[in-house]
Amino acid sequence: MGIGKSIAQHLAMNGASVIINGRSVDKLEATSSEFKQAGYAVSAFNGDVSKPDDCKELMAYAKAEYGGIDILVNNVGVGARGHFENINPMVFQQVFNSNILGAVYPTLEAMPHLKTSRGSVVFISSLAGLRGMPNAAPYCMSKMALTALAETLRVETAMYGVHVGIVYVGMTKNDPEKKVLHADGSWTNLQMHDSMFVDSPADTARTVLEAIKSRSFKKIVGLKGKAYYWLQMLAPWVVDLSFKKGMKTIGEAQK
Repeated sequence: MGIGKSIAQHLAMNGASVIINGRSVDKLEATSSEFKQAGYAVSAFNGDVSKPDDCKELMAYAKAEYGGIDILVNNVGVGARGHFENINPMVFQQVFNSNILGAVYPTLEAMPHLKTSRGSVVFISSLAGLRGMPNAAPYCMSKMALTALAETLRVETAMYGVHVGIVYVGMTKNDPEKKVLHADGSWTNLQMHDSMFVDSPADTARTVLEAIKSRSFKKIVGLKGKAYYWLQMLAPWVVDLSFKKGMKTIGEAQK
């Protein structure tokens, strides 16, 4: 189970009527059927959030289905791997279309409804959005941009009572079908993250619910994530040295 599915499940378990969105009809139908069998109130919409027209239709569907929108969770993310100078320019464009515009477009369409309901919009970011990491420039840039968007919206919508939150996710057990972009633009399966030192999608889902219930702005998932956050805040040079050491090790291994 991925992060998006887990967030939808936890929202439904807590009484929310949920609309799940995605580009794969088969996955949407399977998840919708699973949730309905569990007794959850769920609907599915097949759309691409990086396309403005799809987002307009998605919000119109939500309004027609449930009468309004109280919560929008922007959980969209394409990862990319590679040394900056080797990355095809189209990879930057593809990552930003997904990770930034895929959060901007649905938020634009949902905002009038959220102002009416004094609801919540939550962005799912990453520890990579707290500082740049080697071999992941497009991804880090896109996740940092989400912080700027959330900070802007928090101020602009305060007078309307809209809650804006952003959740920073660390290394998480991923869906085995999850893929990332290589520097040349090709796709590959993401290496499985599955150990006692890795957070679960449910950890992220619970953090999202906490952010919504408490109307918190910034939340970090897990103890490891919080430790990284404070280390970066108090001793960024330690993080810097760790990254440089890692790059040196990779370079030596490639000789």
